[in-house]
Amino acid sequence: MGKGDKLPEGDPRRTRPNQAAVTKATQDAFLAAFCITGSVRSAAEAVEVSRNTVWSWQKNDIHGFAKKYEKGKEEFREYLQDIAVDRVKDQKPNDNPVLLITLLNAHWPEKYRPGSTGADNAAKEIMSEWKKWVKQSKKTTPPADEEKSDSQQAVEEAQQILARKGSSEQN
Repeated sequence: MGKGDKLPEGDPRRTRPNQAAVTKATQDAFLAAFCITGSVRSAAEAVEVSRNTVWSWQKNDIHGFAKKYEKGKEEFREYLQDIAVDRVKDQKPNDNPVLLITLLNAHWPEKYRPGSTGADNAAKEIMSEWKKWVKQSKKTTPPADEEKSDSQQAVEEAQQILARKGSSEQN
């Protein structure tokens, strides 16, 4: 850095010893608020710091803030889960859980966002088999005036594919 350059905000070399203690205490207060609110804006307002200060703490890992922040996110998502369990216990017919479900999906997607890969894979397999069968049938059947409509033929082809798939799964 040059003679007139200033250290960036949040750089640990910029804080004096008493400032470091204040910063750490402010971070702890922020994290306590964040664990309950789940919102950087709300927690920052509660401890009277800017959102940019919080992002600087995280980016520069001031006083190990980045790891503590991740732990705070985990605590908040567990807090949401506690609310969900309590709501299920106290559920009334008119209660609408959509907002809570949305928050759980957003904050803990690997647990609460349902995956549908099984159905997708089965559909892909059937379509692949059907395409192969259509290619083979075009090679083996000469073009002729057939009495069956295209839709009837497609239904029969799909039934044959499903029958073959069912018999191969049983083996």
